[in-house]
Amino acid sequence: MTRAIVRSLLFICCVGVLFAQEGPPRADLFLGYSFLRANSAQDIPAFTANGGAGTLGLNFNNHIGLEFEFGGYHNGNIHDIQFDTTYLTYLFGPRFSLGRSRRIDPYIHVLFGGARITSSISENGTNLLGTPSASTRVANSQNNFAMAAGGGLDIKLNHAVTLRPIQLDYLLTRFEAPNLADITGPTSNRNQNDLRFATGLMFTFGGSRETASAPAPIVPPAASVAMKTCPDGSSIPVSQECPNQNMGLGLNVSQADVCAGATVRVTPAGTLPPSAVNEWSINGQPVNQAPAFDFGTAGRAPGTYRIGLRVTAQGYNDAAAETTVTVRGYQPPSGSLQASPAEIWVGDKAQLSADFRPGPCGGPLQAAIFTAAEGSVNGSEFDSTTVAFDPSNNSEQRKTVAITAKVSDSQGSGSADTQIVVKKRAALTAQRLPDIVFPANSTRVNNCGKRVLLEELKTYSDRDSTGTVVLVGHQSEAEKAAGLDLKRALNAAAVISAGSGICTAFPAAQIFLTAGSTDQSSDFQPHFCGTSAEGGERAGQSVSENDDSAKLRRVEVWFVPTNGKLPPSSVEHKDAASLGVSGLGCPR
Repeated sequence: MTRAIVRSLLFICCVGVLFAQEGPPRADLFLGYSFLRANSAQDIPAFTANGGAGTLGLNFNNHIGLEFEFGGYHNGNIHDIQFDTTYLTYLFGPRFSLGRSRRIDPYIHVLFGGARITSSISENGTNLLGTPSASTRVANSQNNFAMAAGGGLDIKLNHAVTLRPIQLDYLLTRFEAPNLADITGPTSNRNQNDLRFATGLMFTFGGSRETASAPAPIVPPAASVAMKTCPDGSSIPVSQECPNQNMGLGLNVSQADVCAGATVRVTPAGTLPPSAVNEWSINGQPVNQAPAFDFGTAGRAPGTYRIGLRVTAQGYNDAAAETTVTVRGYQPPSGSLQASPAEIWVGDKAQLSADFRPGPCGGPLQAAIFTAAEGSVNGSEFDSTTVAFDPSNNSEQRKTVAITAKVSDSQGSGSADTQIVVKKRAALTAQRLPDIVFPANSTRVNNCGKRVLLEELKTYSDRDSTGTVVLVGHQSEAEKAAGLDLKRALNAAAVISAGSGICTAFPAAQIFLTAGSTDQSSDFQPHFCGTSAEGGERAGQSVSENDDSAKLRRVEVWFVPTNGKLPPSSVEHKDAASLGVSGLGCPR
């Protein structure tokens, strides 16, 4: 192994001297000590090995080079076992330096290649790597892939010698190894994650040497000539022209960001020579030669304009300066509209709130104006009372109403929209009770009819005290007396509103009466008690089920829940209170 290392280093030295000693550094040769910390990646403990390394570097430029590296390491005693082991690595790859010409140059490199390991052990020792040979030792060797990644630091001592105090690399090898659980079984490639350190000297070849500066030539004294002082303070022979002076030119702008219609004044900054000639331009196009420039923005498209000034004067170098003016276009106000709450029942109200921002060049905002597709708006309050729904639909209905807010400024207006859902509750239907039937030409509510009013109807009114009772009176054409239908309805109303005797005290204002006269279009739902009415009926007050005309002498009885819909037969009704039902007392 030692002979192989020496041969490799001699080869590197011979190649290095071929490079000429001129121009930037072309190559470098490193020789030094190297230390290896090997990890077997198996149950064999890690061990260390000492050796040396040599590197030939070819520099493409001051930062990038190519390295060829040879290294060798040896350890004859691994954890008190005379296990003679030698590593040999041969790698190459790119090197990246901060600067090869610098005195202190950190670098990194990534090298690829192979590694060779040779191991032997006495036949009396543990045979791990091979079979006995003809000698007294068991030996084996193998080559496989290797890779190194790391870097170091170079410190230049002089033009040819550089100290490398440290180089530290991660070394990956892929040697075959048996499975220690079954050492007689097949071997396989395994990763060995090693660490190595190197230090030594590097010799550089090529590159220019530092040379002492040549002494300044001795100029014989010239003959005395007449001199003059120029405006810039320099002194030159009177026969020469003074050099042109420089003008410090800048621009002052009254406004750099304006709305269309404004006028921007642009003036030169500093004092110009009296003979100065100005040339103003807009976006490179000459416009005039005035001392100052008034840039009018009326009628100009929004955008950024370049205002330039070029100044010429005798005895001065030409000068130029430029500034920009941004012209903004009008944009209407923009914002949002909200309704709270966003879902209401018909008849309820909602508050409207608009949040608008002024657009460029529009000026102050006026108060928002609200409009609704249906319903009405008073100020910022939406009233849903007049929102229309399908009157023939008794189920719950929903309608979406569009609301718009409009906000104006001095030049235009902007708007925002929102929606409010207006709901109409499902109509509560009136409950039909049995009809009260009357004897011919009679208006008295018999006991059978009172049972309907005082028992069955009372159960409804007790549950809903704000409901409405509808009584529709009828009479037959055979009954000649007028007004029997209304009197029958009034007597029925008195039974449930008189509040004395057997009569209940249902509010008369919640009893609606309709005189049906001879209109018998509503269906007949009689309540016949026969002779079972409590206390019996007075003479002539009973109505037989066989009386076919009884269905024409009746009072329809309805109970309408609060907010419910009145029955179709309650046409042109009046409340019992306004018809003087209280004067009837409690009918007997």
